[in-house]
Amino acid sequence: REPCDSPSPLGCGAPAGRDPDEGSSAAAARETLALKELMKRFVQEMVHGRQLSVVVGAGRTEPCKLTLAPNLMYLQLEASGTTHDIPLRSVKGIVPGKLPSSKLVPIEVDELDDTLVLRNNECVTFRLGSLAERDEFTKCLNVLASALDQ
Repeated sequence: REPCDSPSPLGCGAPAGRDPDEGSSAAAARETLALKELMKRFVQEMVHGRQLSVVVGAGRTEPCKLTLAPNLMYLQLEASGTTHDIPLRSVKGIVPGKLPSSKLVPIEVDELDDTLVLRNNECVTFRLGSLAERDEFTKCLNVLASALDQ
């Protein structure tokens, strides 16, 4: 073995001739590409409308259709024959899973739920089919809402 010229005391530096950030920048590029693909798929699906369950109280759910406006500025929630517009700018936060029990949380939610907290402190909770689906839904809505916050 040849002696190591690495400035690292453990000899764990980047190999000679390589940028030490090269590996992390490649990982970041892969992560960015994966997020772009996820967002593209999510937006296409949501613009056409997605059948979900909205939590209405005591853990009960009702079917609804959630649609993202083509201009990506608001969600349209259709439930029980009524349509509600939810501007994405009005979304203060998206909380996945259980919420702490309090008088401010009038409904019972579980791990598969995703709650949109609006700036007026109203909430809309959706029940997803799996934790992975919930996490993807959370991530994509956060990206959309954050983009409008800038």
